Amino acid sequence: MSLLLEADVTRHIISLCRSLSDDSTRAVMLDMSLTHSLAFDSMKLMQFFAGVEALYPGVALEDWFIEHSTDGRETLRSAVSHLMRFLGPHAAKG
Repeated sequence: MSLLLEADVTRHIISLCRSLSDDSTRAVMLDMSLTHSLAFDSMKLMQFFAGVEALYPGVALEDWFIEHSTDGRETLRSAVSHLMRFLGPHAAKG
């Protein structure tokens, strides 16, 4: 097993958000908020959470989102930082 690097997690999260975005030409950056910048509605958020759980089994972002969403702090950078706290020396699926 190889060490999962923050750059890998970042790439996976950005790729997931691009795949869920209604505008495939829009740049997706780390300081974007899921709800404010990317305008993810409840369905897109559920798809995002499911996508993260598919990539990183056993790691969920729902509690992180609840804690950070009230004031727009649910950025991709924050999600990656949260994920890195739980990911050890194992790689994402796929």
